[in-house]
Amino acid sequence: MNPLDQETARAQRLRLRRVLWGSGVYCCTSLIVLGCYLAGFIEGRHALIFFSALAALNLGFIGMILSGLNLRLGDPSMTGIQIVSSLWPSIYVMYHLGEPQARMAFLLVAVVAMLFGVFRFDFRGMLTLGATVLLTYLLLLVALVQWAPERVDVRVEAIIVFAYSVVLALVAYLGSFIAGLRRSLMRRNRELETAMAELRELATRDPLTRLPNRRTLMEQLDRETARAERGELCKSPLSICMLDIDLFKRINDSYGHQAGDAVLRRVAAALRRSLRNGDFVGRFGGEEFLLLFPESSREEAQELAELIGRNLAAMRIPELPGNEAITASIGVAVHRKGETLEETLARADSALYEAKRRGRNRAVVADGPTPAMAHQA
Repeated sequence: MNPLDQETARAQRLRLRRVLWGSGVYCCTSLIVLGCYLAGFIEGRHALIFFSALAALNLGFIGMILSGLNLRLGDPSMTGIQIVSSLWPSIYVMYHLGEPQARMAFLLVAVVAMLFGVFRFDFRGMLTLGATVLLTYLLLLVALVQWAPERVDVRVEAIIVFAYSVVLALVAYLGSFIAGLRRSLMRRNRELETAMAELRELATRDPLTRLPNRRTLMEQLDRETARAERGELCKSPLSICMLDIDLFKRINDSYGHQAGDAVLRRVAAALRRSLRNGDFVGRFGGEEFLLLFPESSREEAQELAELIGRNLAAMRIPELPGNEAITASIGVAVHRKGETLEETLARADSALYEAKRRGRNRAVVADGPTPAMAHQA
């Protein structure tokens, strides 16, 4: 699954969770309707219609998320649609209630449902949502005055509408304020994650070559050594190569540090391209690089080192005058069972200096036979 699909799946899980939270509000409303039925405020058939409509709405929203149909909408979370659609079953019950005062319970629950808009809307959106809730209630009152005037007291309802308008406006304001805090927190969390990623990058990567730095190298070497020690070194040997760019000081002195930095970056890129799956390379310090070849025998490591040396010698550096070539000397050591990391590195370093002593541009294996020459510089 690619990162985009993973993000979509994560968002869908969150949307489904919010629908299930909304089901809690539906359950509260259902208990109120059940109480009204038991108290004799509403007939059973009206309560049954309410339960059926609420279940259909809830299952419909869950089905849209599970099927992915919600992704075709402008708002895949369907926040506004869910809040507004949940009003109508309640409006139906409120119209048929025999006791006018019982309608207040449904108005209170509508305020709770409106708070779900915090996840989606700003102040303007919350205000629009509040106006929709209020307008829906006003339509209910118009219907009652038209067809059931005995169940409505216009003077009392005027006071209720005014108070409800104030409550909805305050909820819209506070909800938008909370939403703003939530968005600010999310933005800061993203900034913190970015900063943490940059810190991890600085702590583990060499800023010039973008290769793992010495600390990361030593941690990886420690893991590879422990793995080799647990196995049979004769079957899964760990080979280490210490690589040093030949005459690098001359490059800095003759062409400047910018040219030297360019050489280091190009060598690092070439070393990355030369790696097999499971190999590891990092900048050990200055113009030195360390390569780890897990499960590689002395012969395999020597062959790889010589191949890398030939590739570097064949490479041309555009930042140097005349596309000048560079060479590298390489010291190879195979880790021995019971040997410390420092001892293995010291043998690789000794082999590197032996390669320098023999004329550079070659790979020398510690305690091994005389190696073949690479391309002469």
